[in-house]
Amino acid sequence: MHVVLPIWLVPLTLSVLIWAGAISWPSADDGVSYQLRAVVLALVRFSAASAATLLVWLAYFIWLFVAGA
Repeated sequence: MHVVLPIWLVPLTLSVLIWAGAISWPSADDGVSYQLRAVVLALVRFSAASAATLLVWLAYFIWLFVAGA
C-alpha cells in the first residue's frame, strides 16, 4: 500500500521549516534587548526567511508550469 501525498506539501513543509529556523535561531543578546543591533538582526532574519520562502514557492510554481507544459 502506498501513501500519496499532495505535491504542494513539499514547499509548505519547507516554508514551515524555514520560518521555524528563523524564529528559533539564537539571538546574539540574552533576554529582551532594545538595542539597535538586535532589531537589525531580527530584520535580517525576517528578510532572509521571507526571501527563502518566496524562492521555494517560486521554484514550486516553475516546476508546476514546466511539468504541466
